[in-house]
Amino acid sequence: MELVECKELCKEFDKKEILKNINLIIPRGKIIGLLGKNGMGKTTLIKLMNDLLTPTSGEVLINGKKPGIESKKVISYLPERTYLDKTMTIKQAFHYFEEFYDNFNIERATKLLKDLDLELDKKISQMSKGMQEKLQLILVMSREAELYILDEPLRGS
Repeated sequence: MELVECKELCKEFDKKEILKNINLIIPRGKIIGLLGKNGMGKTTLIKLMNDLLTPTSGEVLINGKKPGIESKKVISYLPERTYLDKTMTIKQAFHYFEEFYDNFNIERATKLLKDLDLELDKKISQMSKGMQEKLQLILVMSREAELYILDEPLRGS
């Protein structure tokens, strides 16, 4: 069974076709990049995979099933916009992820944090936008997921 499969996937917004008849297979163990101009549907496809949008027609399958509660357990998603609560410390953000995700590896997160010379007690609001983005990447990559979906991970670089 493929990790991700899109079959005749279409998405429209206000009668404008964003995605038309997308057929895509993403096997396990591969790194895939979506390239294209702004407005070509990359983020729309990512949101469909994450069950944040509903297809106009066709389907997305994650591990052979439609996106939903089960797929959220195997997908670690980095959206294009920061979602962190800036009143938290890094330690609190780690605890939040540890409580929310069964597959969050706190040891991996702590090691990655040390590699960036950040302290657990640092408030997110005191970090630069770039460091906040790196923290968000650490959180996402510290989940032991089957599928990592990163939307514009290098935008701040």
